[in-house]
Amino acid sequence: MKKIFCLTVLLMMICATTFAEEIKPPIISVNGEGVVEVQPDRATISVGVVTRDKNPSAVQNSNARAAQDVINSIVALGVERKNISTGNYNFAPNYRHLDNGKRILDGYEATNSVTVIVDDLSLVGKIIDAALNHGANQVDSLSFGLRNKTAYQDQALKIAVLDARRKAEVAAQALGKTIVGVRNVTINSASVTSPHNYKMARSMAMEDSANVDTPIESGTLKCSASVHVEFEISR
Repeated sequence: MKKIFCLTVLLMMICATTFAEEIKPPIISVNGEGVVEVQPDRATISVGVVTRDKNPSAVQNSNARAAQDVINSIVALGVERKNISTGNYNFAPNYRHLDNGKRILDGYEATNSVTVIVDDLSLVGKIIDAALNHGANQVDSLSFGLRNKTAYQDQALKIAVLDARRKAEVAAQALGKTIVGVRNVTINSASVTSPHNYKMARSMAMEDSANVDTPIESGTLKCSASVHVEFEISR
């Protein structure tokens, strides 16, 4: 008798589950996109000091002096030392290849990359100029970012969800239906991208012209988000 009762309960549960699955409302599946454009408030600059010489000690010493001069010139602009770091340091021999396929030692090269993070974007051009005027001989990279990108990513995500809701409502209305719930939400992406439309140029039109700061245009950053939502609609 007990076995029969348990079997009956099990069958009832199976029937109830099957019935619940059968009455699930239909869905509309849509993608939503959200984009927020914002002015950057942080810049990361990387400048390099490259020195070459036949003597390894001379290479190392000249590179160290030049790198220190670069750092001092940046500090003189009001940048705190905690925002200046060594991004990369490399010391290696240089070889020259001969016509017979052999190679011979042709000196040494030292590379010191100095990375600067600055929140005052008006200093970007001045930092580049100061570095190049005090020993740096290459600009490795310049990128713009946000101190608090999470807030803008959240805003883009909200827009993406509202975009998905709007699309679903339009589709449901065209079908003569209404949205009654949400079945599933998937966040596909949330990112911050730069169009890299800034310009870097040193004014060298006339030798006797006044010194001009390197002009920098940061452009705008795009915080974007993408979602996939399954909305339940009326029957």
